[in-house]
Amino acid sequence: MNCVCGSGKAYDDCCGPLLARTRPALGPEALMRSRYAAYVLKDFDYIVETTDPDTTDLFDHDANRAWLEQSSFLGLQVLSSSEKGSRGTVEFIARYQRGNGPEQMHHERSQFRKHRGKWYFSEREAVD
Repeated sequence: MNCVCGSGKAYDDCCGPLLARTRPALGPEALMRSRYAAYVLKDFDYIVETTDPDTTDLFDHDANRAWLEQSSFLGLQVLSSSEKGSRGTVEFIARYQRGNGPEQMHHERSQFRKHRGKWYFSEREAVD
């Protein structure tokens, strides 16, 4: 089975081990793809676990869980990815649908931070 993140790799060679918590993400793009896969597979705990511990107080758990549960995720396109030291950026477009509503696109530039040897999502910037 191909991975739901759209990498073209097999799930077991891509996001599967990250979501199973048997292997950490090796970089920002791998973490972003695995977080997208967690949204597809409704693994909210993974989303929380991979959010920067320094920003978890800013994370609205209830709103994010509701958005995850009410949405169907239809595809991911990574536009760019960079890593420099303990910082990384990934720009992507995710397609999704809420309930029976129309398909929507979410264009985002996400920032990642490596802390104690592990990558975390730290902040997002919506792109118009």
